[in-house]
Amino acid sequence: MIAINRRQWFFLGCAVLVLLVVGLLILAVAPSSRAGSSFDPSPWGTQKFYAYLEQQGFQVARWQRDYANLKGEGHVFIQISSRPIGWSPPLLEWLAQGNTLVRFYWHGEPTAAPFVQRLSTPQGKVLIETRRRVPRQRGDRPLLKDDHGSIVYLRQATSPQNHGQRILGVYPWLVANVYGGDPPLANFAVVAEILQNVVTPGATIYFDEWLHGYRQRSPEDVVRETVPQTLFDYFSRTPWLAVGLQLALLVLFLLWQQSQRFGPPLLEKEPVSSNSAAYIEALAGVLQRAQQRTFVLKQLQDRLRYDLANQLGLATTAADLPKDAELLQAWQRTTGRSPELLQDLFSVTNSLDDSQLLRWLEQAASVVQALQTVD
Repeated sequence: MIAINRRQWFFLGCAVLVLLVVGLLILAVAPSSRAGSSFDPSPWGTQKFYAYLEQQGFQVARWQRDYANLKGEGHVFIQISSRPIGWSPPLLEWLAQGNTLVRFYWHGEPTAAPFVQRLSTPQGKVLIETRRRVPRQRGDRPLLKDDHGSIVYLRQATSPQNHGQRILGVYPWLVANVYGGDPPLANFAVVAEILQNVVTPGATIYFDEWLHGYRQRSPEDVVRETVPQTLFDYFSRTPWLAVGLQLALLVLFLLWQQSQRFGPPLLEKEPVSSNSAAYIEALAGVLQRAQQRTFVLKQLQDRLRYDLANQLGLATTAADLPKDAELLQAWQRTTGRSPELLQDLFSVTNSLDDSQLLRWLEQAASVVQALQTVD
């Protein structure tokens, strides 16, 4: 296992600390799920725009109930969010009854337009901070555009499936609080002029607060929210932040482990060396390279004589071995076999090749095995 020294631990700790700080900064700076709400006084909210429409004489209200409760005709429904917004079937049915949806959210395609741009309009300068634009499509009517495409456009229903007219903007913060400063930009006035052209006299402009979590639930709404209606609805309720942090911690843990098994390190056991075996192997190598087969055969014959004499009780040391004739007779009496094989083993004196020497060893082993069988 690769050891991690103190220096590596220090750099690993610094990397984790930097990731945590960056994550906290992103969470603190990034717009929350309530960004775009008319209740939100932050730079990303639309509280000032809501008050502006009231001052201009529009009839505005905050919608905090399920979309199935939408009623009436000629109304305008405003949805502003930096996150994807699903299509609720009750909302689509309500739009088909002659109502208008105004939805500002990120979409369109990145273009060569400058990121920060001030567009000239009859109401004044409109500040746009995005390169996204929507190319001109058949049936779309641009309401705010430049040379690169549409920023706000009207899309009329072309079939019953489209459900009414929609005003879409590629920039969700078009009427954010940050643009209602002093002196104010023309963002509020331009969007108010657009709404003036689509709202029916006496109708209401609803700000969707249900989308941002400001909800007034009836008993029917509680039952409806218990079971997700669509797959997107199911995933929208998933705690993405908690899941993301857990995955990040898991990745860091795997990097720290460096693909090693869990638990204490397993040290490799050093092989136990045998000096006798090493000596014998070295001596055998020297004798083989020197082609001393006759010497090896002589040593093997003497060892065979000693093993037989020891097992037959004729000698206890190599210094007092009996003669071969006495050894042959004792072996014949004990085993009851012919002494010819043993005589042949003792009588070999000439040099043997490797195969003949191996055959001699097999025969010698059979002679010693005969004694062990008798015992």
